[in-house]
Amino acid sequence: MHSYEILLWIGLLFSLLFVFGFSLRFLKVPYILSFMLAGLVGKELFHEKVIEWVTFLEHSAVIFLFFFIGLEYSFERLGAMRNILKPGLADLFINFLPVFLVTFLATKNFIFSAVVASALYPSSTAITAKLLSDYKRLVFPEAELLIGILIFEDLISIILLSLLSGGINSGQEEPTFLLLRSVLSLLVFFFAFYLLRNLAYRAVGEIDKISEETIFPFLIVGTLLLLCGLGEWMGVSSALIAFMLGVIVPEDSLTYKTVEERLADLKELALGVFFFSFTYSANISFDQNLYLFITLLLLSLITKLLSTYWGARLYGLSKRVSIRASLSFLARGEFSLIFASLLPTTQALVFLVVLITSILGSIAFVYAPKVAYALAKPKG
Repeated sequence: MHSYEILLWIGLLFSLLFVFGFSLRFLKVPYILSFMLAGLVGKELFHEKVIEWVTFLEHSAVIFLFFFIGLEYSFERLGAMRNILKPGLADLFINFLPVFLVTFLATKNFIFSAVVASALYPSSTAITAKLLSDYKRLVFPEAELLIGILIFEDLISIILLSLLSGGINSGQEEPTFLLLRSVLSLLVFFFAFYLLRNLAYRAVGEIDKISEETIFPFLIVGTLLLLCGLGEWMGVSSALIAFMLGVIVPEDSLTYKTVEERLADLKELALGVFFFSFTYSANISFDQNLYLFITLLLLSLITKLLSTYWGARLYGLSKRVSIRASLSFLARGEFSLIFASLLPTTQALVFLVVLITSILGSIAFVYAPKVAYALAKPKG
């Protein structure tokens, strides 16, 4: 194939992503969903090698995403999240365990069930945050709770992703052995990181001196990919390493400001390609277990409603505010797709659940204040 053909295909790909994202935003469709829908259209339009030509962006998207998530936190900030612990644990157990048990009873496949449960556990950070901003509800009392649970879900998802990626890459070993080995790898990593964090802070201080150099992004991207690659070679999730590398960058450092300014667009570009690639490459069909799909869809909606309502009550919010919060937290999104990308056999199932919950969740968010008011009218 000639080089100009590659340029044409990649140019068409990025143009399609822009057209879908720009056009559907007027319908309040989140960008994640726009890129997924573009992937479905791309199945009929694009040469099958188009994904190979943007494979760097596809494979690095998760690394960039978790690195930027890590930038938003510090050890001190993570330690201050005690008030979100009970709602976060309620969210984890109520959403993870029922889905895992139902899937395992239907398939008798431990890894498949664990991936599906992990995929359907977290709400979409991107969709929820965007809706809170678009509808001016960041000042509502439940916004702090929802953002806190999203942070908790991010942290748990990183750990689950580390455990599952280690298990899936290790072949057909016993689940118990895989779990123990993965937990041990995580403990060793966290212990080593804790011992070396002061050294890492000093390194960031030295890097600050050259952060304004034009070629500085080469150092950040090169270091990030190199360490993540070494981590995967040693059996530690690249997502976890990327997150921890983000954590050690202080918010008041020049490195933090430079990374935010110069690499944010690269992250968005990579994520757009990742979500497009997910639906482009996935075997999306209804030839699966329809009863299991319907059961998991309904279960994922019901458990998220219950867990968010209970978590809001534990957090001290009123009944009406708790109902409003529960109706605003239904959409699944980016983390669901990342988990499903670990195991191709889960992709069709997870894609359909994400697609439907994204649509229903966005609609429920819009009408949540009216529904909550109707169900729990103020007295007097």
